[in-house]
Amino acid sequence: MKRGFIAFSMALSTVILLSPWSGPDAPEAASPTAAATAVAQPQTGGIWKVLLKSRSNAFGYPPRIVGADKDYAPPFFDHLIRLGDDGKYHPGLALSWDASADGKTLTFKLRQGVTFHDGTPFNAQAVKANIDNLISPSARILSGITSVEVVDDATVRLNLPSYNNLTLFHFATNPATYMYSAEALKKNGVDWATTHPVGTGPFMLKDYQPNVSLLLVKNPNYWQKGLPYLDGIEMRVVPDNMTQTITLKAGQAHAIYNAQTNAIQLRDEGYPLQMAPGSLMGMNFDTKNSEIFSKRQVREAIEYAVDKEAICKGPGEGLYTPVYQIVPGDSPDYNKACLPRTYDPAKAKKLLAEAGYPNGFSFKFFILDTTWKDGYVAIQSYLDKVGIKMEINYLNVSAFNLIRSGGKIEKGAAAFHAYTQSSNTLFLLDSYWRSDSSTFQHVVKPAGIDKLIDEAKLSRDPAAVTKINRQVIKSIYDDQTIVPFYIAPRIAVVDKSVQNTGWFIYGDADNNEFGTRTWLKK
Repeated sequence: MKRGFIAFSMALSTVILLSPWSGPDAPEAASPTAAATAVAQPQTGGIWKVLLKSRSNAFGYPPRIVGADKDYAPPFFDHLIRLGDDGKYHPGLALSWDASADGKTLTFKLRQGVTFHDGTPFNAQAVKANIDNLISPSARILSGITSVEVVDDATVRLNLPSYNNLTLFHFATNPATYMYSAEALKKNGVDWATTHPVGTGPFMLKDYQPNVSLLLVKNPNYWQKGLPYLDGIEMRVVPDNMTQTITLKAGQAHAIYNAQTNAIQLRDEGYPLQMAPGSLMGMNFDTKNSEIFSKRQVREAIEYAVDKEAICKGPGEGLYTPVYQIVPGDSPDYNKACLPRTYDPAKAKKLLAEAGYPNGFSFKFFILDTTWKDGYVAIQSYLDKVGIKMEINYLNVSAFNLIRSGGKIEKGAAAFHAYTQSSNTLFLLDSYWRSDSSTFQHVVKPAGIDKLIDEAKLSRDPAAVTKINRQVIKSIYDDQTIVPFYIAPRIAVVDKSVQNTGWFIYGDADNNEFGTRTWLKK
């Protein structure tokens, strides 16, 4: 699987020229998955049964779709545009898009004749309603858009204070920009919408059992004629690896999405694996309130104390990739000036002594209960060898989100640091590393990175964007803002009947068309 990292910093007015086609039969760069599995004429019918590890909580209302809920949402929705495996933008619900010479307006021409699942029309008014829910004053999910205008029923114009080379990426990949029925939202409210997806996508929700299952049925009025091929999708929540394996091998499921160490066994038994870079896993610290963690030597000592290579090769069985900065080594934004802090317990002890903790210290560590536990148990053991006692506390997703997004952490504690890798490094920096980010508010960010990120968003020069990205990455590395440990892969295990899953487009775990072109080989 290619990683697909790229600097998305081309002028918006240029991007439209790269994407003239539309419709399911139009030419399209084959994904690694599609190239390997689409070997015959698609067959129609059948229910695709998929096992997922994480709970489903808020998969229905786009502005609230975060974390694991992003895995459940794609079959219900469409974006205005899409990012293909060729690294270019292609039409979605928008047929075309154009930017003014100064980059201050972006105009979308919309498909006509498309309806939401509730039968209401998709049009410029619906697009405006969706985007208005994402920008100030209603919300601040999308920055850099001042207003939205309806030009006519099939044309919508976005007004921007300045050129922003992240705008199209948001409209192609951000779950918040999925289009939702404005009428359904107005009628039923946000809380109802959270578990009632009313999009334009290829599938509609038939039944939802909280944290147990979702049953989807084919949208008979889907705008991409001839799609989907499936009659429906059944998604079941099965957190336990062994239960997943037994269920798949018994023929009671076709696929496991986000498999973990059970993937090795299944691969060796002949089940195809599909992989993409998943989340960067690490550790962050309450640097706003902790005397211990406010000292850079302590944070650096923790990194030197852990043998990442051994963890990835041992408990990780080679599926996990050790990292020493916030992007992996095959990213074009990887900064070679940031030398890896490899395993060196003697240096860790020396740094602890310099910081005033020659005998180590104790702290609490909070982690999501569905993550790969073996890795952090191994980290706990390595820290213990240099005198650092880490008490691991496992939290469910609701409790952990109070730390991750709610700004609430026990004073002086540390937390599991994770975010999904993206094909766009600048998107990651803008989303998670700004000083005003809502994510991990207990972490003090290095001074000056907001200004650098803003400069990169304004630049139309890809080389300049890469240079700035590397500056920000080095600033985080120099500050030891977090300790990165490894990249956890996103792995899907499928049986040989499944064709064109639509997962991991352009090597990006969050960029997928789950089920849109999937079919079951009979």
